[in-house]
Amino acid sequence: MSKKQKELNFEDFKNLAKKKDLSLPEKIGFPTSYRKGYYDAILNDIFTKLPINTTTKKVVLDIGCGCDVLTHKIIDVCKKQKHILILNDSQEMLDNLPKDDYPKYIAGKFPLEHTVLNKYRGKIDFILCYSVLFYVFANDNIYQFIHEAVDLLKPGGRMLVGDIPNFDKRNRFLQSEEGKTFLKNQKKIKGSTAHENLNQKMDDTVIFSLMMRLRKFGCETYLLPQNPDLPMANRREDILIVKR
Repeated sequence: MSKKQKELNFEDFKNLAKKKDLSLPEKIGFPTSYRKGYYDAILNDIFTKLPINTTTKKVVLDIGCGCDVLTHKIIDVCKKQKHILILNDSQEMLDNLPKDDYPKYIAGKFPLEHTVLNKYRGKIDFILCYSVLFYVFANDNIYQFIHEAVDLLKPGGRMLVGDIPNFDKRNRFLQSEEGKTFLKNQKKIKGSTAHENLNQKMDDTVIFSLMMRLRKFGCETYLLPQNPDLPMANRREDILIVKR
């Protein structure tokens, strides 16, 4: 993958979203093989941490929702559970999603001022931010991003910052016996997607400093593993934030 692809930013994704020759996973920076056949496993893993599928009439916000099949599945579940669902991404990305009265769409780069967000500030039950934090880390201020999101939560509300590539976790895996076997079975490590720029290293220090900072501001934070069935669980993890 080229250097340019590794350093994608919000504007780059707007351009990808408009390309008709790309698959939906490719529009959000993944090879098709990294999502095809894994959607239900990813969705179930998310739902073990955010109980969107077992609750009703909640307010759910998906920041950087993309336009992949996963987003379409989340829309279906939220509609079935009678949630208020708010999807945020670029207009170009949102144009690939169903054109309907449901869900509510917010176009623009988060954080942003918007009448819908202002209406639900302090009232949101669940926030999902999946496969997004790396880009914030590479291009913007992750602390501002997370604080702005947490401010939208109601007391007791949950935010899942999911699918975080951790350079240190990756290296620990590759140095393990399991990792050595993994390398023997592959000519190269699958996973050099747009979400894993080894020059922009999200590592233990970044992840734990973010968690500690949020605890100082009265939140509970938990570092959670992904289900081993997920394609990059050996080098990615999730942060669950609970607002007090």
